[in-house]
Amino acid sequence: MTTRLYYDDSYRTSFDATVTAIGEIGGRPAVQLDRTFFYPTSGGQPHDTGTLAGADVIDVLVQDETLWHVLAASTALKPGQAVTGSIDWQRRYDHMQQHSGQHLLSQVFYRLFGFETVSVHFGATESTLDLDAAVIEQNQLAAAEQEVNRLAYAALPIITYTVTQEALATVPLRRPPKVTSDVRIVEITAYDFSACGGTHVHTTAEIAPIKIVRQERRRGQTRLTFLCGLRATRDYAEKHRLLVEAANLFSTDTTAVPALVQRSLDQVRELQRQVDTLTEQLITYEIHELLAAAPMDGDLRVVQKVYTDRSVDALKQAAGLLRSQPRTLALLGTQSGGKLTLLFGRSDDVALHAGNLLRDTLKAFGGNGGGRPELAQGGGVDPAQAAAMLDYAHNLATTQTKE
Repeated sequence: MTTRLYYDDSYRTSFDATVTAIGEIGGRPAVQLDRTFFYPTSGGQPHDTGTLAGADVIDVLVQDETLWHVLAASTALKPGQAVTGSIDWQRRYDHMQQHSGQHLLSQVFYRLFGFETVSVHFGATESTLDLDAAVIEQNQLAAAEQEVNRLAYAALPIITYTVTQEALATVPLRRPPKVTSDVRIVEITAYDFSACGGTHVHTTAEIAPIKIVRQERRRGQTRLTFLCGLRATRDYAEKHRLLVEAANLFSTDTTAVPALVQRSLDQVRELQRQVDTLTEQLITYEIHELLAAAPMDGDLRVVQKVYTDRSVDALKQAAGLLRSQPRTLALLGTQSGGKLTLLFGRSDDVALHAGNLLRDTLKAFGGNGGGRPELAQGGGVDPAQAAAMLDYAHNLATTQTKE
């Protein structure tokens, strides 16, 4: 059984120990020690990393109540050998800040609004807290964030101790423990009491600031994403940098950015509306020219056109206008974006399946596609073959309509 030294000292980064067993987990060498400061993945908190006898520790886990240190590569370690372990302090301290911050945040939501914590997860860049609340209003989020930071800056001591099952009833736990033996308590002095085996900071001042960055509803619950301590500080610095860059683009102060962005969006929408109107007018004009120049093959008018700079949406608009004409087959293509897209459409009085026509044409040139009887879209062929493909489709369509 490995003695878990991190229970009593989360700040220790190096230690000496003795190898008690050698094994293998997931195809990698694993080492068991008589004592360790390495924290294993547990309770939503990720494992520590670091080195053991100079070898990289990439995972720490518990299997059948045995704590294993998984190494990146094989070593010559043997049972009975003395080793020195070193903890990645930056990773450890980050996890300590997030975990202690979660305890405080959970208690704040419970005390202010009665929201119970359902589950937690500590990720590499963000942490999440699931609460048993279908809806959390923005004013509640603001109130909770203000209160949790007030308590954090009050530098409340965070202490740990173990109580027996008999004495457990005297501890006002926020949630009942999952173990039936002696229970380790993490107490934010006189404010929060949690049964927890994780690593924690000494005072709440070390977890400040605390920032709730977003919320999402999940099956009758609410998931909050939050950042504590150095994570929140880095997040603020990055967002401030981006805001200053945006302000510089407008040559203005950061406080004016939201209004200027909104004004720019309104201008873009108006310009896009004008572009759409002009595009529609241009397409309408082009359609009249195409119809006038299109040859009649029997009683069928076939319109062929390959564009080099037309969007697929504009192509669909042109096809729609052509389909409104009697006895008309539209064979259109665009090479926009370096690839060829074909769009075949026919008016309702033409007994021809546009989807089958496109499929057969593309198949003949190594492509694929199809669609509805009245309108079909496809591609996946060399743009240089566009004109030949439309000629092929034209001949195929006139043959089919004459049969």
